[in-house]
Amino acid sequence: MGRRGRKASGDAASGLIAKAAAASMREAKQVGGEVADDAAEAARRAVPGPAGKIPLKPPHPRHNLDSIRPKNPSKEVNTVVLPGTDVQKDLDDIAAGRATWDPNRQRYEVNGRTYAVEPTGTVFPEAGPGLVQLNRAEYGALKEYIAAGGDIDKAKAAMARNPFLTEAAQERALEVFRNHKSYQE
Repeated sequence: MGRRGRKASGDAASGLIAKAAAASMREAKQVGGEVADDAAEAARRAVPGPAGKIPLKPPHPRHNLDSIRPKNPSKEVNTVVLPGTDVQKDLDDIAAGRATWDPNRQRYEVNGRTYAVEPTGTVFPEAGPGLVQLNRAEYGALKEYIAAGGDIDKAKAAMARNPFLTEAAQERALEVFRNHKSYQE
């Protein structure tokens, strides 16, 4: 076979090899992805509590101090996450099985903080370092400080018209508000 014939047959062979290799790689990626998904699913099922059944979603922004808006609803108990608290790491630890599940209270404890999980998979903070629980009046006062854009006197004037926002509630809210991005001394 001449030089030209050998080159052409070599090109054809390498082309076939390349196509076969590409097909094998596609199949390996597909199978590998399925195996990885299966492994992740098996690991999640090994986690006790709801995190073993459903993917976790982060807490609603109304819990994050710097994301609270004046129109957010006030609940009976409102847990506020202070800036610098790594809630995402806590969620990752829960999903990885590094949290303690209390089946009696239906709560996870991780890194000193306690979380509950709603049926939708949304996690909400309950207590611990970097988390502050406020009652309805305290949360309402906090929203007034936020609405005033850091102007404490303006917020206090607005709160004076609301008999439910007691002096004690205002003081407790001010303690929390001092960590807010708009707080001014």
